[in-house]
Amino acid sequence: KEVIMSNGMSHITHQFRCVLCGMSNGIKADCSHPECRKSKEPWKYHISCARAAGFEINDDMKTCCFRHVDSSSVFRARLEDFLEVELCRLPDQTIRASAPISWDHASELFHAAVTVLRTLGWAWRWAEWWVKWGDNWEPLIEDHQNEADMTDEELKKVPSTPESRCADARRCRLAAFGAALRNRDYDKESGDDKAPLERALKAVLSTPSLVGPLKSKEIDFYVTWLSLAYHSKSSQLFFGDDKIPVANDSFCLHTADGSPKFELGKRPLPGKNRPEKGVFEPTVDEVDDFLTDSLPSLRVHSEGKKKWKNLKSPEHGSEPNTPNHPLDGSSVKSNNANEGGETSEEEFLE
Repeated sequence: KEVIMSNGMSHITHQFRCVLCGMSNGIKADCSHPECRKSKEPWKYHISCARAAGFEINDDMKTCCFRHVDSSSVFRARLEDFLEVELCRLPDQTIRASAPISWDHASELFHAAVTVLRTLGWAWRWAEWWVKWGDNWEPLIEDHQNEADMTDEELKKVPSTPESRCADARRCRLAAFGAALRNRDYDKESGDDKAPLERALKAVLSTPSLVGPLKSKEIDFYVTWLSLAYHSKSSQLFFGDDKIPVANDSFCLHTADGSPKFELGKRPLPGKNRPEKGVFEPTVDEVDDFLTDSLPSLRVHSEGKKKWKNLKSPEHGSEPNTPNHPLDGSSVKSNNANEGGETSEEEFLE
């Protein structure tokens, strides 16, 4: 009902921006959470953007935004599911780098790594939401456990506030890291995809308020597999030439100086500088929109429509010189010989 606008050509959701990419083209879904649905402007987003950024998407296509996702869909839970794949194959549930691995397990771990790294590639957008609201993570309670009898340490709860998360996000350079991944900035100088990438990953994974209290072996496990996922150049990451187009205005730009959030710009590459102590590099004075109201109305006003009409390509409405948006019926360039993101043993070894 009422899905076509009065001009007879546009879908009704074309008058709204996707809360993730900021583009108005393509059909968008609403957050299905009651709190969002009863608001004046529920969050709207392309399903492809939402899936890549880690939003909750059910089989019946009901979705929830960053703030309302189920506890099983938050970033920390995805990391825990990733680790569980590794632990389930080891008899003593202990991570050992020397433990033999089958191709089935290697494939499962690789695709879990792609999923986690792809979500991190959107941190340029969702980092400010995490700072403001945190997440909906909940501890997994086994049948023999009683949550009321357990301490926060046993439950692996990490208390935080918007202010402490703001400090954590700046220390690990979460938003800048997402921008660097999106544009494959670690490929631009020889060697940056090794030590600098690993240092940047380790900084993020050493932030308990985001990922939980991880042991050193668990951090090393994640760094190894996430680095492998980056080096694979899988099209399923949506990095580099495969990235989803985003708007070059509104909430996709920093409020302070108008620089793009989705590009590093003048910001130094995360992990490029060696830490003076511990795992975090020296403090970087860089722009961000943490703890600011950086989400204006999602409605595209007439002036904005005229501006984007000139920027969109005639057929697909994408950014100039960028791949077509996956929701416009175009196929994303693939670096894989197989369809559906599958990786053969030969490709995996390579």
